[in-house]
Amino acid sequence: MSRYLGRRLLQFIPTAFGILTVLFILTYLMPSDPLRAVLGEQYRRLPPEVVEGIREELGLNQPFLSQYLGYVGRLLRFDLGRSYILEQKVIDIIGYRLPHTFQLMLGGLLVGGVIGIGSGIAASLRPGRWLDHLLTGLALVGASIPVFWLALVLQLVLTQDKYGAALFPVAGYESGSIRHLALPSLVLGLNLASGLSRVSRAAMIEARSRDYNLTARMKGLRSRAIIQRHQLRNALIPILTVLSLDMGYLLGGSVVTETIFNWPGLGRALIPAIDRRDTPVIMGILIFGAVLFMLINLVVDVLYGIIDPRIRLEK
Repeated sequence: MSRYLGRRLLQFIPTAFGILTVLFILTYLMPSDPLRAVLGEQYRRLPPEVVEGIREELGLNQPFLSQYLGYVGRLLRFDLGRSYILEQKVIDIIGYRLPHTFQLMLGGLLVGGVIGIGSGIAASLRPGRWLDHLLTGLALVGASIPVFWLALVLQLVLTQDKYGAALFPVAGYESGSIRHLALPSLVLGLNLASGLSRVSRAAMIEARSRDYNLTARMKGLRSRAIIQRHQLRNALIPILTVLSLDMGYLLGGSVVTETIFNWPGLGRALIPAIDRRDTPVIMGILIFGAVLFMLINLVVDVLYGIIDPRIRLEK
């Protein structure tokens, strides 16, 4: 197991470096002058020599390679720079907002996992019956609904008595209370559940057709025991694969959801940073999100080997 994990870690480092390079190039090529975005109206009022002095102080007058090597050097010291606008360390901004984003991601993952995997298993028990058709149709509809539209509809229906029931607050954080967390988690989770439901159904039906199920039935095991011990465990590989990919969706979808529900996560810091060309904040959040996504996939890859030891031998 340690050799298997070691090989995965060796693959992790060059991938992270490649992502860093691509993100830096894309950020460097962003249109408009970051100094103009930082100074705003003062850009035209300040003398040119003052503007150039500020540009030199921020390192914006250096060539691309010098900026890139300088950024990599600082990153190796866990220094993500300072925000041009907020004048705070980017690592402090991420540290403050990350727990709020994690709350939202875990809420969406819980809702999506329970509804998606549960409905997929229920549909696979009677394939071709009315329940299977109903759940499959609902999953298709759920996958077709954009996150922002679903959020606005649920806000309309579940936050006021005029069009529905005032069950949840419209927006806000309020120390991360369950009432404030429930609605944005529901928005993220319902969209996530659609893909999980279809994958879970297909994986359970495929596992049901294997020879070990016939052997288990011949031994006299009950249907519930067969589903839990054999079918579900063998169906976990594709389900975990989709879950690991969906973590990227949760990170991306949380940006939209945090904006709509005024949730103080990383998305609420990223959108204004893009608008105002706050490059250190943009780079810091994107790099952190990419590394987090890679770490999640690394954990899932290790879980593959735990669930099915044959994978460790193959790789």
